[in-house]
Amino acid sequence: MEDQAENPEAGTDQAGEAPAGSLEPASDGVGEALRTAVERTLAATADSATETRQRAQGLLDDVVRRGQEARDQVARRGEEASTRLAEAISDLRRADAEGIEELGQRMAAVERRLARLEALAGSESNPKVELQDSAEEPHQQRDSGG
Repeated sequence: MEDQAENPEAGTDQAGEAPAGSLEPASDGVGEALRTAVERTLAATADSATETRQRAQGLLDDVVRRGQEARDQVARRGEEASTRLAEAISDLRRADAEGIEELGQRMAAVERRLARLEALAGSESNPKVELQDSAEEPHQQRDSGG
């Protein structure tokens, strides 16, 4: 109170009572009301922040889940592609083996046919033709008409 007596501008008179129209005694009520309003606002904000944090966590969990699903799908597709490629290569190898086998069979058929033709030609042998055949390569014989 001595401070209030020494400082008349502090809002009280010499007797310690507030002059008429002064807000000081009511300022404790306003301060308290302000404090209460701020605390309520912070409490409401804290609840809202908690909800926001929970929503953000839920969204993040969803993004992580979708990322894992995408990764799994890419891995699965990669494995499928690898399997298909291996099967295609295997099919090509089989086709090559089959092609080689077919060529071998055709070659054997040509050899048998040639042997028959030579046997027929041997019975009607012409020594001039045999000498000429042995001197030239087969492709030269066809080109020369001989």
